Formats: sequence, structure tokens, C-alpha cells
Amino acid sequence: MEFLGINFDKDLREISTKSLAYVGDSVFELFCRMNYSFNNKEVVTHVNARAQARYFEKIESALQEDERAVALRGRNLKSPRSKDPFYRKATAFESVVGYLFLKGKTERLTSLLKMCVEE
Repeated sequence: MEFLGINFDKDLREISTKSLAYVGDSVFELFCRMNYSFNNKEVVTHVNARAQARYFEKIESALQEDERAVALRGRNLKSPRSKDPFYRKATAFESVVGYLFLKGKTERLTSLLKMCVEE
């Protein structure tokens, strides 16, 4: 995948789940900021563990096999907050978003993100 003039061709199995989740969180926040015209009050209602856990529940049944594997890695990520079920689902969500972004699967990513913000 090429993005901003950078050719990224690493095997994503070599990327840590924490890094995938970090990228996914960043991509999702940017998506929300652009989707809600940088209205910070609106953005923060979407970019938090509870909201992202709900979004994961919305897309979970639509995930493909490779995306499910990434989500499972994200859900099982060990951290100080990993006992919080919202945090675990949010990390699964972020990991899938990061994975799709780094794979260059922008159409698939857009489709899933639109499912999240539809009412």
C-alpha cells in the first residue's frame, strides 16, 4: 500500500496488535472528525471505548475470516484496562480498522465505518 508517498509493504502478522489498534484509533478519529465537520463535542461521543465497543458489535457479524482473526487478537490484547469488556471490544474494533487501513482495503474499511455511524 502507498499512502502519503510512503510505500508500506510489511507483513501485517509482524505488526503488533497494539500498533494495529493505535493506527485504527487514529484512522477512526480522523474519519469521525471529517464526518462530523470537526465538531469536537460530536467527535468525542464516537471516539471512546463504549462507543467503539458498540460499533464492534454492529460490524462483528459482517467481518471476514481474516478480519475476525485480527479482532480476536485485539480483544485478547493484554493491558492494564483489559479487564474492562468495553475496552476489549473497542481494541478489537481499532485493530480491525488499523488492519484494513494498512492493507489498503479502503473500500472495505469505508463500508464498515459507514455501518458504524448509520442510525
